[in-house]
Amino acid sequence: MNLQHLLDDERRREEQRTKRWTPRHRVALAVGAVGAAIVLGTGGVLTAAAVAEINGFEQQTAAFASASDTSPPAPDSAAVPTPSTTGADPSASPAPAAAAVEPEPGGIATILGYTVYDETSDLALIPRPSAEFVEEWGDVDVETILMQNHLDAVCMAEKGFKAAYVAIWQTWENGDTFDVVDELDAFNDARTPGWEEAMWGAPDQPLGEDYDWKQAGCHGASVHATGMDDAN
Repeated sequence: MNLQHLLDDERRREEQRTKRWTPRHRVALAVGAVGAAIVLGTGGVLTAAAVAEINGFEQQTAAFASASDTSPPAPDSAAVPTPSTTGADPSASPAPAAAAVEPEPGGIATILGYTVYDETSDLALIPRPSAEFVEEWGDVDVETILMQNHLDAVCMAEKGFKAAYVAIWQTWENGDTFDVVDELDAFNDARTPGWEEAMWGAPDQPLGEDYDWKQAGCHGASVHATGMDDAN
């Protein structure tokens, strides 16, 4: 069990919830005027016939709008109220700022309301799923997930990187897993080749039957330590 498997599960849940057929960062545009759905995604194009239909529809709409345009008469300046020149009361107290969200015990920060943990966090302080959560979402191997997260963070810290984490299952009910992961990547400065190789190993490492956890970075070591090599 690792973060990639969790994200794959979350992606399937997200597709079922939203009924979207395209992945994140792609846009689906349904154009009813041409009697068909035109999908615009990465590398997607509009057919010439669809463009012609859209252009024709837009021209008809513009002509109708022009023909029916009746500009209202200019307002009587005498009837226009003069804005008040009275300024705000300088003695008035500013509205109180929203209270900062404090991390739960053992945490170091918060991201979108979720507590962030790192290599110094005591795993015993991290809340586990409730019985109601397990009943709805199924049994989750929380202890293995947390131990892998902890070992990842310790290993990465030794290499000079951050690998802070959240209790990822807490994001499932709100459906904001991807947003949290994006913010967590930024928090860890994880979008660099050096970080990725330290965590996952070299891009050209052997996979499949030739997989070697020693070449799979910090996460390969944590997966091995938790007896989950067969998950890779």
